[in-house]
Amino acid sequence: MPSHEAPKLYLNEHLSPRLAAQLRRYGFDAVSSQEARMLSRDDEDQMEFAVSEQRAIVTFNFNDFVVLDENYIAQGKDHWGIILSSAESMSILLHRLLKLLNSVSALELKNQVRWLNEFK
Repeated sequence: MPSHEAPKLYLNEHLSPRLAAQLRRYGFDAVSSQEARMLSRDDEDQMEFAVSEQRAIVTFNFNDFVVLDENYIAQGKDHWGIILSSAESMSILLHRLLKLLNSVSALELKNQVRWLNEFK
């Protein structure tokens, strides 16, 4: 179980809903874009949904979400974190996300862009 106020996660559509289910089994709040009925929505909509739910978004889409982060900063808008990753197996993603969730609080992740490979 989380020992601090862990970030809530929103897994972008290229990540499996099974990963969100696994994270919930460990006591973390995670939802996939499929579960949120957000499939095929554009990146701005994905980000707005994550912000509205106070969730950090987990994505493989480096280019677009770095630009979205820059736009949010330029507009003085807050987000709850962007977690970038390369495409990896579900077991590797689960391991790294659990390390992140057990070491970074929601407030520490707010307005941050982090690479999941920091948490090997």
